[in-house]
Parts: sequence; structure tokens; C-alpha cells
Amino acid sequence: MKRVILAFLTASSFGCFATETITLDWLNLIPKTEPVALSLPDLTDQQKNYLQEVLTLSRYSTPESKARIKAVEASLKEDGIDAFMYLNMRNKYIQAKQRAAESVTDAFDGQRIKIPGFLIPLEFSDAMVSTDFLLVPVAGACIHMPPPPANQIIRVSYPKGFQIRTVQFPVWVEGTITSNLQSEDLYIIDGTSHVTTGYTLAATEVIDYE
Repeated sequence: MKRVILAFLTASSFGCFATETITLDWLNLIPKTEPVALSLPDLTDQQKNYLQEVLTLSRYSTPESKARIKAVEASLKEDGIDAFMYLNMRNKYIQAKQRAAESVTDAFDGQRIKIPGFLIPLEFSDAMVSTDFLLVPVAGACIHMPPPPANQIIRVSYPKGFQIRTVQFPVWVEGTITSNLQSEDLYIIDGTSHVTTGYTLAATEVIDYE
């Protein structure tokens, strides 16, 4: 009998633990990545302008643009600067930062979480009742500005619907989270934007922030 009771208590304790809701901070959704190391010499304003000119002209294939690139490249070489070497380093730096922005963690996959944020409505079931929205850490993110990193955007599904007062007012969202990196064109407020989201969340409760 004692063994039966002990087994029951153990199972009950595990069940309570398994359904425990974890309160997350947005920083919890940013996985640790290696810092992007880039060492460049100090450049004068003129040298920076030259590099920008080479970057712009390299998009064209006209005889004039090629001739100008050679002239600028030669001028930079006199200063000991290899234009294309530095532009290649710049591209690698941008790519590394992009990878870091799109990195997500699966540490909380399948867990019930609670997180505060600001919602950006995508779909409505009634006037100002949103059933599908983005949750972001900063008010107005994704609206008339570049979106936050993917690991700072959660795509939320809430069939019950949440009555929105204003997108400037924070909310608490509770539900099951899953890491799910995806890019798509979304209609946000008054236009379509290409947004990459890092997580999806099946919400069971959305309430005003207190």
C-alpha cells in the first residue's frame, strides 16, 4: 500500500511540475552565440566614402562604373587599403550578425510559458478582437520601422480573441511555446511587411499587463 501511495504522489508531483507555467524574460529567448569579431583600421572620412562608392558601383557592370572602381581602388591601395578585402570582411560581419539575429533556442519547446509584451494584430474575429498577432518586447516594433530580430518576435494564435485597446498597451500572454523560424509577408496595420519570426505560441490566456 505504501508503495502504491508513493507511486501516486510521485506521479502527481511530476504532473504538477510538467504543467508548471514559466515566466520568461525576452532575453531568455536569445541563445548565446559567439561574438562577431571584426578588426578594421581607422579610416578617414574620404576613405570611407571611397569604400562606399566601390560598394555602390560594384552593383553595375557599365564601362564607366568599372573604370571608376579601378581608379578608386588604386587610390585606396596607395593608403595600404585593399578595398575588396575590407568589403568582403564587411559582408562576413553582416552575415554573422544576421545569423545571430535569427538564432533561436529550443530550451522551452513544448512548455507553458508566460511573457509580457506588446501585440501587433494580424487577424481579427470582430472589431478590434485579434485572434492572430505578433508579440514583441517594444511598443510599435514592426510598424514603420525595421522589425526586431527573429528571436524577439513571437507569432501568437489565440482563437478566443483578445479585445485590443491600443497597441501601445502591454499584455501578458500565456500558452505553449515552440521555436519555429519562419519568414513571410504579413499585413501589418496599413501595409505588407516581410517579417521573420522565431517562435510560435498557442495562447490559452491573454490579459492586460499589471
